[in-house]
Amino acid sequence: MENVVFGDANKDASYPECVDGLAAYNQQLTQATSKKDKVAQVLKRLHEVEKYLDHSYVEDIALSEEAKADVILSEEHHIRSLAANLEKLQKSTDILSSEHIRAVPSFSSKFQELSQVHIEQQDKMCELTEDTKQLLSYYNTTITLLSKQFVQWDEMVTKLEIAAKPKKPVD
Repeated sequence: MENVVFGDANKDASYPECVDGLAAYNQQLTQATSKKDKVAQVLKRLHEVEKYLDHSYVEDIALSEEAKADVILSEEHHIRSLAANLEKLQKSTDILSSEHIRAVPSFSSKFQELSQVHIEQQDKMCELTEDTKQLLSYYNTTITLLSKQFVQWDEMVTKLEIAAKPKKPVD
């Protein structure tokens, strides 16, 4: 094994002997575990522990084949929907890889300028909207005041007309 790992190189301090080191570690572990009955029992049952820790074991005991089939069938609509979306995506790869889409980065400076113009126009539109609201408020106030003045004048004229009418003698 050392020849496979290190080749024909000289085995010195920088190339420790692997087999001897592994044998020493194995002997130390054996000595340490032989005195402990619990550790020896656990090591004997290590294959069982590995089996229980395997994720497929949990799936096998948790769901039967029928239950797995029921889960898949209950999600059939969702799976079909995903398949249809994937087919649409596959069909649109020609469009997404077209020269027009690939040329988009070259237009980024133009898009930047257009975005700036759009932002400026939005700001101007907001100012114009506020000015228009203010003018409408002034207009409504003026019309309301004029309406009130006309109502007062109408009342005054009506009173004057009634006062100016000749009074009928009472029989």
